[in-house]
Amino acid sequence: MIDNGIGPWIIELTNAQFKTPIRLKITESITFGRIVAGDSKAPDVDLSPYNAESLGVSRLHFTIQPETDRLVITDLVSGNGTFLNGNRLKPEEGYRLSSGDQITAGLLSLDLNFVVTPTYGGLVHKQPSLQLRDLVKAGKGQLILIVAQDPELAGALAGILNESGYTTRVCHEVVGAIRVYNQRRPSAIIIDPILPDMSGLEFCRYIRRDVHVNTTPIVIVKTASRSVESVEAMQAGADVFLDRPVSARELRHVISSLIEQSESGQSGMYTKHLVGTAPLKAVQPETRKNTCVLFVAGHSDAPIVLTLQQPVSFGRAISTGTLKAHVDLTRYDAANWGVSRVHMALRHEDGRFWAEDQDSVNGTYINGDPIQPHEKVALQNADEIRLGQMRMYIYFLEDMPHMQSEAKAKSIPS
Repeated sequence: MIDNGIGPWIIELTNAQFKTPIRLKITESITFGRIVAGDSKAPDVDLSPYNAESLGVSRLHFTIQPETDRLVITDLVSGNGTFLNGNRLKPEEGYRLSSGDQITAGLLSLDLNFVVTPTYGGLVHKQPSLQLRDLVKAGKGQLILIVAQDPELAGALAGILNESGYTTRVCHEVVGAIRVYNQRRPSAIIIDPILPDMSGLEFCRYIRRDVHVNTTPIVIVKTASRSVESVEAMQAGADVFLDRPVSARELRHVISSLIEQSESGQSGMYTKHLVGTAPLKAVQPETRKNTCVLFVAGHSDAPIVLTLQQPVSFGRAISTGTLKAHVDLTRYDAANWGVSRVHMALRHEDGRFWAEDQDSVNGTYINGDPIQPHEKVALQNADEIRLGQMRMYIYFLEDMPHMQSEAKAKSIPS
């Protein structure tokens, strides 16, 4: 089990007057202040370019140092004081830092944000589809391709995974990443969407268009405040979106889980185009109007074909609900995906298919939007239905006229 909580810290310090953030990798104590000619005691980070002298910044003003699961700031008996979120710090006394804090040295304000942290610390926001196993297996030398412009970030991510038993290859732009990908297929890919030649999401889309090997696990990491959001990453075909700050522990969990599922053929977190729709063609003509096929993500070889003569419930094990017909999703690992015993009902009424949440614990979502309990929501061909974190895609055998044009425009994920 790899879960020692030790890893790098990468932080950003910003100010409305800064053209670019100050990004730092912190592995030991770092001093902040301003360099003065002839002074032998120079700080590690020189704030002089930011008008530090006129703003009352001392030559050695404060330090930031790591302590395994936290960062600590200490005032170095500065002339005009160090403030944390408006509160003056006692000299030579350590105070814990959090992402989003404001540090003020004299009159120079610095907004602090964590980019990479060693542990969860309550600072990592999980993509809803992310499922982590309790135990994290060590890598066996599998190749992980890291695509990130910032050398410090790429090096930190590589270090985390190398220590976890993986082999890493770093590219700083999309063109190089495509070349590496085609030379040797990696076991997983980590992409920072901010890249110099084009968006990292374009590389993600490139992988997903590969008709031969388009199921490679892809993790998008958000490392800048103004970057893509989870919805954009999912639409581009990413399996997992890690919001900032990226936790070393979280990253290990994600990579281990994705690779294990991919190597076992049980991955349910990737997106690809279906090859053929044979299950649809096998249904008798007389029942096509009220028949649908549902593909559970990661199980496109075992679709659920339903002819809805009455409402059908979906959930785990044996239904305890009021509907007579029930689809047991246990074989799709429903419990681990947060599916309730009776989660959703599917109906065919007035020539349309309708989804209805049955007071589920983790909610029912249509194309990412939550639906209210017991509210019937009309479905379109190729809609995504999510029960908790389990994704399914519904296809109709006979489109209604108002649905046909929409269905033709949609790709078919599984």
